[in-house]
Amino acid sequence: MDRKNLRNMRLKQTAVLNGLLLFVMILYFLITNFFIISFSQFFLVLGILVLIQGVFGLVKGDSTKSIFPILEKVAIYEKQKMGKEWYKQRKVSYIWSLVLSCILFLQSFTNRGYTGNVVQLDFKLMIIMTFVFLTMLNISLMIHNRKVDRSVSELDMKGYTWKSNIIAVAIGIVFAFVMIFFTIFYIMSGI
Repeated sequence: MDRKNLRNMRLKQTAVLNGLLLFVMILYFLITNFFIISFSQFFLVLGILVLIQGVFGLVKGDSTKSIFPILEKVAIYEKQKMGKEWYKQRKVSYIWSLVLSCILFLQSFTNRGYTGNVVQLDFKLMIIMTFVFLTMLNISLMIHNRKVDRSVSELDMKGYTWKSNIIAVAIGIVFAFVMIFFTIFYIMSGI
């Protein structure tokens, strides 16, 4: 694939993924404002959605099919460039989805029965969270795309899944602590 087509494909991929994230955040904001949802219900629904995604991905296997044609094109390109690592990365991603769904089901179970535990969002906090999620998505996408696009052979990608997951876990832990402290600061200061 020549440089111009590759750049065009990556820009479209970024636009679609950013659009999807914005759509989900807006939908979440609207649903929580128009309906009374307990944390237990929220975690249960989210757990079911993540479980469906994980199971569907594992059943789909090595298929590159997607609802969005540009994401299918990206999957075909990355499958060709990454070789075996592409399969590993997808499989590990779907297994992480299954683990996350179990955690969400556990959260739903532990929050059941609390009547005052209702999801309520502050508009300012929602804007900040959306910005943080978009930033994290774009940075991780940029790093991944650069690694894949600059690889010359499948050997360049050897161990990529393992390394990227270790880095993701480390960043996730740091992000969790930052968000905990930010939330505490936000609540205490009454911004």
